[in-house]
Order: sequence, then C-alpha cells, then structure tokens
Amino acid sequence: MEHFELRNHLTASLAKLYDMEAFSCLADFLQGELHVLHYLSQNSDLEINPSNLSDKLNVSRPRITAALSTLRKKGYVTMEMSTEDRRRVSVVLTRDGESFIKEKQDNVERYFDVLVKGLGEANGLDLIRLIELSIEIMDKGEKHL
Repeated sequence: MEHFELRNHLTASLAKLYDMEAFSCLADFLQGELHVLHYLSQNSDLEINPSNLSDKLNVSRPRITAALSTLRKKGYVTMEMSTEDRRRVSVVLTRDGESFIKEKQDNVERYFDVLVKGLGEANGLDLIRLIELSIEIMDKGEKHL
C-alpha cells in the first residue's frame, strides 16, 4: 500500500471512530465543562483555584472563568475563599456536580468495557501499545512542524 493510501485509510478509520457515541462521550471528558468537573473530581483532596485549573488543563483563563460561571449556575461547583490565601478563591465540586460527573464517567466506562471485552486481553494490550507509540511519534513530529 502506498504511503498516501495508508495515511488516508488511517485518517478515515480514525474519523469513523471519532464519530461513534463512545468516543464522543470520551471527548467530552477532554474538553469544556466536563473536563473541568472530571479534574475536580479526580483531585478532590487538593485546594484548586481557577488559575490552577487553567494551568493543569491547558485552557485559557477566560475559558476557565466562563466554564466555572456556567458550572456554578448549574449548581455543580461553588467558589469558596481559599484557606491558604484569603485573596484567592477555591473551586469546590458540589454533590450535584459529583453525581453528574460520576454518571457521565460510568457511561464512558460501560462503552469501554464493551470494547475491552470485544478485543480481549491480547488485542487490548496491542491497541494500547499502538496508541502509546502513536502518541510518542506524533509528539516528536509536532516539535518539528
């Protein structure tokens, strides 16, 4: 198979994968409000302020501010005065926020349970290896673009 044919076949396959509901749900965890909620739920033992979120999630401060405003209106987060520095506010996940993100996470896990079961251990490990290799190759390639 020619290089361009292989490239086109790969991008077409990835596009099909991306269009699937399971990967749409996963993508939600990697961007926007769900990304913020997921980070907060995974780091509930830390005191997190908007600046931390911006840095950790690689999202601009204005976008974090907008997301937090929306999440606050939905009752998923609250803003409290920091115990470490009274000039700062901490972002705290509410019970409703915890329930919402858990429901979304459970949904994603169900999709991936189906995938793992269908692939089996050997194919699953091969897929993980290939994804990690792809990340490594693309990471190196991005530095040269």
